[in-house]
Amino acid sequence: MKRINLLALLAVISVIIVGCINTGNKDKANQMLIDISSVHSITILSDSGESMTLTDSKLIKQFKAIHTAEYDSAKLDIAAPDYEAIVEMKNKENEKFSFWIKGENQGLFTKSGQNGHYKLPETEKAVLLHLFQTNDQQTETNNLKIDEDIKRITIANSLAHGSVNANIKEEYIDHETIEIFVRAIRNAVQIPGILNTATPNYDIVLISDNHKYAFHLWINESSEQGMLMNVNETSTGYSLTKESTAELKKITFMASTFKGLEFNAVRSSNGDLVAKPIGISENNYILNGGAVVELQGITYHTIHFFYGDHNAINALLAHDPATDEVKLKWSDELNDSNNRWNNAFMYNYNMLIPLDEDHLLFLESDLTKEAGQYHLSSYNVVTGTIERLREDFWPLSDDYDYIYKFQWKADEQKLFMQSYLGNVWIFDLKNGKDDVHLLKYRVIPHSTTGAPSLFLSPTFKRFVHDDESGLLTFYDNKGASLHTVPLPQEQYVPSEKIKWNPAGTIAWMDTAEINQNRIHDIDIDYLKIAPQKINFYNQDGLPISSIKTDSDQEDAAVEVVGWMDANVAVMKSYSVELLYKDTIGLKVKNVSYYLYDVKKKQRGASYSSIPSSATVTTDQRIDDADNEGNITVSSKEITYKKGK
Repeated sequence: MKRINLLALLAVISVIIVGCINTGNKDKANQMLIDISSVHSITILSDSGESMTLTDSKLIKQFKAIHTAEYDSAKLDIAAPDYEAIVEMKNKENEKFSFWIKGENQGLFTKSGQNGHYKLPETEKAVLLHLFQTNDQQTETNNLKIDEDIKRITIANSLAHGSVNANIKEEYIDHETIEIFVRAIRNAVQIPGILNTATPNYDIVLISDNHKYAFHLWINESSEQGMLMNVNETSTGYSLTKESTAELKKITFMASTFKGLEFNAVRSSNGDLVAKPIGISENNYILNGGAVVELQGITYHTIHFFYGDHNAINALLAHDPATDEVKLKWSDELNDSNNRWNNAFMYNYNMLIPLDEDHLLFLESDLTKEAGQYHLSSYNVVTGTIERLREDFWPLSDDYDYIYKFQWKADEQKLFMQSYLGNVWIFDLKNGKDDVHLLKYRVIPHSTTGAPSLFLSPTFKRFVHDDESGLLTFYDNKGASLHTVPLPQEQYVPSEKIKWNPAGTIAWMDTAEINQNRIHDIDIDYLKIAPQKINFYNQDGLPISSIKTDSDQEDAAVEVVGWMDANVAVMKSYSVELLYKDTIGLKVKNVSYYLYDVKKKQRGASYSSIPSSATVTTDQRIDDADNEGNITVSSKEITYKKGK
């Protein structure tokens, strides 16, 4: 009995000793951290190579979150740290810490020269992460002196003192604007005393190759003198000079004071004419190009000019190659993002068609206070007047809509348009006999731009619509359904499901087995294949004939590449192989051509190339409607190439 008690006593003593040793290790580890009150500065190094130094006592105090960590004697063996912190003490000694706190990392850190690691509670991990990430956008400045070459400036609406809003409102990279900001900061004068200010208007970050300088800015449109603060020193303010205040107001509030679209054009060193908008900083606008038409020796083209906060202008420009001028001929300002017409007008500026030798056909938007109208209008290039040929023709639905596709038949002056939601117009501008079908033939909503769903004959007398029922329906121009064609199951059909001969009397559909080796090209809305079989139909959708590849070889293909007349097609026979293993894209080999009479189902003469008298079929792939030719529209300028 005494022996048992002795063993029990030894066990208890052993537990106490082990506990004391473990506790001693943990205490010893925590004691080897730092005394926050003795810290002079903390330099943060991020894994992206950026560095910043904290000297503000309020920010340094947040670093005490490390003292809440739990010590573990195990050695870490993981990837490079997210951040390193070099702590300089007031006695000039340094301590180094490494942190793993980004993303799903579990809030670990180590101290240089010490075994083991520490794990932070989630709340304290968040504190340090915020401190380090906030200061990714901050560096200490020597008062407001900036001696580096600043490459970029960002501006954001300010949310609070001592931090930078990450939601950037504007970004400036041009030398002129950067110089204005830097000069304003360098010339600012310190305001005596400790300030207690309202929330700043803006956060400004100046970015060099190695550092970021962050400031709060107080300025509005009525300010005579703005004020700055270093984000890390929020009790000290600096007054801007009146000159600098005026310059910054001009930049900051440019969008609200922009009065109209005008262009200044100058010749570049290679002789090209380069046009830029007047009266607005490059950082406050974006240009997009539209359709281009040459009429009576003058080049006309449409643009979309986006500026400020959701403001835009659709415009028609003209350039006479004999001059160095770019003139605005028509424009419509879109500045009410709460008006649903505003957004519809944003994406319908590309159509520009030569109606006759004196007139251009275009879509004229007309935004009113609470609504809007669309007019099909003509612009007289001689008189500069606009005539509304079809006024207020488009009833906009509650859902977002825009013109998806248009086609012009010049000899009959007929215009076909299909909107995304399925409005179809066939305007007869010669005889006035229009065919209008509202919300009936919608674009297939496979993506943001849709996939082709309506296939118009060249005569405009027939069209085929895919409603995703598995059947393609042939319609006449009055909207009467004629016959249906089933889409083959378990086979490829290209995005352009139905194609037409030039006479509009014969339609056809390509098909192929589902195999990567049959795909010429593919993206979100477009599939082009190497067909194995072609089915022909008359203009009402009744089958006429079909034709297959010359051989049963897996790589054989056949397609219609032209027409000799209304009935005789030019067929291309070839074989294909993948350009590269496991990729999309085919190499075409063993090409030959022959004639095929579709109605008689007779094969005719063979050729080594397409006969010169044939009308060649074109790929109707839907791309951007831009046809800029010798005009290049970049985001900031328009270039008219020399001699054009």
